[in-house]
Amino acid sequence: MSKIYFYPDIDYHDIKNIEKNHTIDDEKFLINEAVSLISKRLLELVNKTERLLFVCGPGNNGLDAFYAAKKLISENYNVDVFVTDQFKKSLKNNDYDNCNIIDNLNNLSNYNYIIDGIFGYGLNRKLEEKYIKLINLINNSSSYVVSIDIPSGLNHQTGTPMPVSIECNVLISLLTIKRGLFTNCGRDTWMKILHHNLVDYDCSSNNYLITANSEILSDSAKYKSRKLYQKELHSQHKKSNGISCIVAGQKPYHGALILSAKSSIETGTKYIHVYTEAEYSSTLPLLIPEIITNSYSIKTFSKAITSYKQILIGPGTTSIGKDYVNVALENINCCKSIIIDAGALKYIDKNKSYSDKLIITPHPGEAAQLLNIDVSDVQNDRYAAAQKLHDIYECIVILKGSGTIIYDGKSFYTCMDGNYRMASAGTGDVLSGIILSETSLQNDNIDACIKSVTYHSYSSDIICNEQKNKNFRPSMIPDKYSELSAL
Repeated sequence: MSKIYFYPDIDYHDIKNIEKNHTIDDEKFLINEAVSLISKRLLELVNKTERLLFVCGPGNNGLDAFYAAKKLISENYNVDVFVTDQFKKSLKNNDYDNCNIIDNLNNLSNYNYIIDGIFGYGLNRKLEEKYIKLINLINNSSSYVVSIDIPSGLNHQTGTPMPVSIECNVLISLLTIKRGLFTNCGRDTWMKILHHNLVDYDCSSNNYLITANSEILSDSAKYKSRKLYQKELHSQHKKSNGISCIVAGQKPYHGALILSAKSSIETGTKYIHVYTEAEYSSTLPLLIPEIITNSYSIKTFSKAITSYKQILIGPGTTSIGKDYVNVALENINCCKSIIIDAGALKYIDKNKSYSDKLIITPHPGEAAQLLNIDVSDVQNDRYAAAQKLHDIYECIVILKGSGTIIYDGKSFYTCMDGNYRMASAGTGDVLSGIILSETSLQNDNIDACIKSVTYHSYSSDIICNEQKNKNFRPSMIPDKYSELSAL
């Protein structure tokens, strides 16, 4: 039934307010809750024959790590503790009783586990050189690394290393799930995440982390779920959801056309017209007989434009898109959705504003071109880039990449699903075809985008998990997408 899980994306100030509200009567309440949870997780993971090193930095993360170390020491575990100079200022001398404090980290190979409690979610500045060296030292060790709350050095809002970040095997996430863990470089900083809310609290947000994988949120009670599907009727016919149209596939990009068209058909589109190269228009029906093809003709497209309910322009195009984009957007009120992708993005008039009938799907490079900035600027704050694109076009923005972001001017939706194998040519073409399909099926375009992005990524995850040799091709996604949507 295409269930999507929505987890509130809470910002820094809201997190601080939660902490404040739960420490009014007891300033150590949250630390005690965190230490209890961290200790429990570590006791499940390690045994008493193994050596552990806790690295404690300034702030609450350092305190959480320090008192968790003391808890394990009381349980007769083999624990050493390293504290930074700033951390020392936060404790009294007798707090170090029964702790084996070490002065240097010259021999990390002695430790089976390193517990990272250097920095928490409040980090918003470039790290000093001594911390860069410390993080690199831990990353270069052979130890199993467990980070508390967030991998030290990662910006919890943008997923940007500052400029380096711990790369941990397990992340014990506390209170809230931070958006930076799932976008930009964030997903590269942890292999497994264990989340716990610690306390009950009321939270509301206009922004959400979204997933189709309930296991990510297994220890959280804060998410809500919705079923996004369109009821199918026996009385419907092939044009009940309108005629869909694709303009795609300039030479030599026949593959982009095939992927987008096939993806759309396989995920629910019932009637499609395709405009492409004359050569391709002859061969495409041999590969996908359900499709009606036309050779590129802006005249024919202009005459038929009012009959198209959903339009996709761009996969595998370079120079041909301009006239088609202009005609489509001039008639946007006649359509339910117009999806502009790839080479057609640059032809959207920046001097006009549109609506949520327009959906743009840039990857970071295309977003950089549209905004006239560097790709690194897009990646360093993907949310700011998505917002700037919306400010220009006033449409739904899907900024692809690790942690795909959907923004409609009201809410950010960050996809928690996906994997590195999706960085393959053709994955975006498949997504654009799926969005075309879902906009024909869903009542609202934003719901269509949320389902398309989430299940596109989740399908890729399932494929990679099921393939013993980790074989992955974008063309595998539509079948798995349809299978998962039907569950």
